[in-house]
Amino acid sequence: MAIEPIGTDERLETPISKPRDLDTQMMFGCTGFVLTSIVAFLLSVWPFIVFTNIERLSTLAECALFGLFPATVLGAVATRRWGLAGACGFVGNALAFDVFLYLRFQEIALGAEARRIPIPDYPMSLGLLAPLAWLLFVLLVSLALLPKAELKG
Repeated sequence: MAIEPIGTDERLETPISKPRDLDTQMMFGCTGFVLTSIVAFLLSVWPFIVFTNIERLSTLAECALFGLFPATVLGAVATRRWGLAGACGFVGNALAFDVFLYLRFQEIALGAEARRIPIPDYPMSLGLLAPLAWLLFVLLVSLALLPKAELKG
């Protein structure tokens, strides 16, 4: 009589753990990707919507502290928990957030040109540099925290 799961009659000292099948791994990775990207995006965006006067550098710094810092913590945890899927969700969030941030800076630039809002106290080149810097930062954090077993694969 065969002993499951290995299909032999050999008795083993310790039970053999069944490896996860491809469907389980795919569902695990997709869930990690989607949860990380959506939650990190919401964490990143909310301060930039709530604090309307981001033409001031101090308000911009507060938005980064209240939004980007928690999103980074979430991205770091997701990268360690879900591996490459979590890292890709974190990078996906950064790309979506960068589009949002770029458009928000363009809105401020147009408002300042029309003299409807004060002129920002930071250079307008920040509108392009800040999203690029955030994307580079997210990529570096993801690569630094990615489990080493997934880098070799």
